Amino acid sequence: MKKILIILLFIPLISFGQEYEVTPDGLRDASNTDKAYVVIDTRDKTAEQNYNNALKYINKTYKNPKEVIKSDIKSEYLRFDTFVSDFLTIKNGGAKISNDAKFTITLSFKGSRVKFELTNLSIYNSSGYEVLFSGGAFSGYPIYNKKKTKLKRPDAKKDIEDYFNDTINIVKSYLLENVKSSNDDW
Repeated sequence: MKKILIILLFIPLISFGQEYEVTPDGLRDASNTDKAYVVIDTRDKTAEQNYNNALKYINKTYKNPKEVIKSDIKSEYLRFDTFVSDFLTIKNGGAKISNDAKFTITLSFKGSRVKFELTNLSIYNSSGYEVLFSGGAFSGYPIYNKKKTKLKRPDAKKDIEDYFNDTINIVKSYLLENVKSSNDDW
C-alpha cells in the first residue's frame, strides 16, 4: 500500500514540468514561471530523431505543411505558424464571442530535449478586440485585471491552458515515437 501511495505522489511531479500556465504576463512554464517555454524530455532520443519526428507531426497535422514552416535548420530548429478558428469563446455580458488565434511554435533540439516555445500569440475576434493576459476593460478581454492580481476570466484561462497543454502532449507523443523500419509489414 505504501508503494502505491508513493507512486501516486510522484505522478504529478513527472507530468507537471511540461505544461503551460496562463499568468498575467503570458504563458509560462507551470513549474517555473520565469520561463516562457517548456522543455520536453524525450529519453534517449537524439536531436536528429526529435527533429524528424517533429517534421512528421507538422506534415500529418497541417493541411499545407510547407506553407506553415517559417524556419528550418536540420536537427536544430523548427519554427511554424498556426491559425485556429473558433479557438476560444469569451462570455461578455450575455453574449458569447468567438475568437480565433494565430501563433508561432518554435521547437529547438538539443540532445534528448526539445524546447517548445510559443511566440506571437494573438487571440482576437472579427470586431478587432483581443483577448489579453492582463489589462483594463476597454483594452479588449483581459484574463487578469490591469493590476495583474485578480483573475477575471477563469474559463478563458483554463481553455487556453488546456489547448496548449494538449498541443504539447500531442507533439511529445510524436517525439517519443520509434522510427519504424522501411520494411514495416502493414
